[in-house]
Amino acid sequence: MSTEELIHKIVDEISFGLISPKDLRKQSVVEIQAPDTYDEDGAPITAGLMDGRLGTLEPRQRCRTCGNTAIRCPGHFGHIELAVPIVHIEFTKIIFDLLKATCRSCGRILLPEGSEGPAKDTSLDGRMTVKKAHARIERLNELLGTIPDEVYKEIMTEIKAKQCPYCAGVQYKITFEKPTKFIEQTEAGSEPLTPSMIRERLERVSDEDLEILGFNPKVARPEWMVLQVLPVPPVYVRPSITLESGIRSEDDLTHKLVDIIRINQRLKENMDAGAPTLIIQDLSELLQYHVTTYFNNEASGIPPARHRSGRALKTLSQRLKGKEGRFRSNLSGKRVDRRILPCGYLFPKKLLHGILRK
Repeated sequence: MSTEELIHKIVDEISFGLISPKDLRKQSVVEIQAPDTYDEDGAPITAGLMDGRLGTLEPRQRCRTCGNTAIRCPGHFGHIELAVPIVHIEFTKIIFDLLKATCRSCGRILLPEGSEGPAKDTSLDGRMTVKKAHARIERLNELLGTIPDEVYKEIMTEIKAKQCPYCAGVQYKITFEKPTKFIEQTEAGSEPLTPSMIRERLERVSDEDLEILGFNPKVARPEWMVLQVLPVPPVYVRPSITLESGIRSEDDLTHKLVDIIRINQRLKENMDAGAPTLIIQDLSELLQYHVTTYFNNEASGIPPARHRSGRALKTLSQRLKGKEGRFRSNLSGKRVDRRILPCGYLFPKKLLHGILRK
């Protein structure tokens, strides 16, 4: 008889959100600073990408975080402190919509407040206001128990103000160029919006306005879409193998993380040394490229990152999607140790479409 106590739990719901930089640092077990993996003796380098605190791959070694062997250790995340904020490639469309829907100065939603009673402003008849949006959302929530996505899309299309109704600030046209470039058409001409500027604008958006736009600010603040901290997955996710010649071969994710750490270190050194703005800008764009290809190496508008042999690296997005991805090949596969039911039995149609699309 097994001495392990079996705990059975019923899953009520699955909810998705964004992880904040604070929570990411809290869940991390080590800050990764060295771009190297192993030393000359074959031991993992401290604060490197194969640090013993991230987990263990060797059968007889114990994890320095949980003390378990490779079979029982689930692996632990580390993190990289980015020198400058970086736009997450998978959230560019949402960031673009938010920049167009909120004031560039005060961060308020570009909808008039609206009023009721004797002091009602008749000039707002037929136009969407904050009060009307709140009333519609509350009514649908009472009737349906949920708010359809079409409601938020309709509210977004109603936002066309050229001037902020709260601070009277002039709003300029913003254009988006793939993969992660935002340009604002000001009176002085076209000015690029850096990730730092985008993050500052998104931080000014209030929780009340975010709820009108379909966000749950408790689990998904928009500034979290601009990364300050990059999570480093456990070694169990990106194992290194030893070839017949005795040379270690690292995983594609590890290769990409090495590039990110090296460019990040160069950028920090140049910023501390007071390097010219042009050099800082070039290194920031290079760091943006490496983080973008780390998440999705098939993003349109940029060349894919390649191995020395010329083969395109298989990064996070490529591991999950498609017929050979984790969902269809591993989790729903026929010849695996643990198999889940087809997604249609577990998830609603909209969520299933989102998972397969990603």
